[in-house]
Amino acid sequence: MKVRFIAVFLLLSYLCSAQETDSLTVSQDSAQSKNIIDRVMSLFEYNRGRTSVKCYPSAGIDPASGISVGILSLVSIAPKESERKFIRFYRPTSISTMAQYSTKNWLNLKSDMIIYASHGVVVNTVLQYQISPDKFYGIGNDTLNTNPVKFDMKDLRISGNVSKEITSTFYLGFTFDISHRKYASQGMNEDSLDVPAQKNSLLIGFGPHFTFDRRDNINYPTHGEFVTVGVKYFAPHNDDAYSFYSVEVDARKFITLYKDLILALQGFVGTSEGDMPFYSLFQLGGQSRLRGLSNKYMYIDKNAVYVQGELRKHIWNRFSAVIFGGFGNTSPKMSDMRFEGLKYVYGGGIRFQSDTKNNINLRLDYGRGKFGDSGVYMTMREAF
Repeated sequence: MKVRFIAVFLLLSYLCSAQETDSLTVSQDSAQSKNIIDRVMSLFEYNRGRTSVKCYPSAGIDPASGISVGILSLVSIAPKESERKFIRFYRPTSISTMAQYSTKNWLNLKSDMIIYASHGVVVNTVLQYQISPDKFYGIGNDTLNTNPVKFDMKDLRISGNVSKEITSTFYLGFTFDISHRKYASQGMNEDSLDVPAQKNSLLIGFGPHFTFDRRDNINYPTHGEFVTVGVKYFAPHNDDAYSFYSVEVDARKFITLYKDLILALQGFVGTSEGDMPFYSLFQLGGQSRLRGLSNKYMYIDKNAVYVQGELRKHIWNRFSAVIFGGFGNTSPKMSDMRFEGLKYVYGGGIRFQSDTKNNINLRLDYGRGKFGDSGVYMTMREAF
């Protein structure tokens, strides 16, 4: 897989360099290739007015779930032409939905929605149902564990935020997280490690949410800033139920360094307190956070801090490439956050522009972690 991934990356780089060495030939080849690509893509697309509907067969590779196959659909609605004349920032509505089944018996049904409704209302939410045989490594920053505990989880969850535009860049609203999760351990390991016993399976969290958004395009920003602050409180259902709160701050910066060479930066701080299940603790790793850690439950705790950056460059036709890196840590208390045991990742990826009108990419990333962890990730939209 690594060799195949590198080979594709080198092929794209060669095509890019060929474009610079023979402009006439490449101009003809690019036009021909573009026609072929667009012709093939049109078989999976339907366009009517401002609305674009796409449906593709999909395949992915994830360290936790294995190789997956399924269907991926994307619905995009561009702003009205009359409104775009007065819009400083391009903010189309998009709904990405996928259904996948993997070699490790994961079932994943997920819909990711960013809806710009009338009167300045924005709905950003994820609805997901997942059956996942997963692994528990323990809680803490130094849980390098080669013998984790296996468990089975069924998870129905809807989370996100709803906000109202105050100005063209400021939004106020509320964030929410509603989930019903049930899991069963497959038995403790030789070190007597086991998944913590579950209290209540239903969790309901609400709280205030603030957004500052100056990105020129929400799907593929070339410049601007994006900051969100959210607070959630999960109230107990009875005397013996989980009760906790969490605070998250997510700040992003996008800079065009030269023409289509873009630097994307993200910093995240999360803190929580109270009696909470292990799956609600802050995580490092996954498809968006520090890609390269092989499991999102490998380093979990009540507090987390991470920073990551990505260089993005258009290569040829609908294809782009990225290189990325990042580092972060978790801790039981924010005052205990240290540089010792810092987790770092690095890697690269390829982008294919599946929606040319609204700049929505299908991404394929390969990341590596500090202790030889690695992962290949395939999903819609940018990591951040």
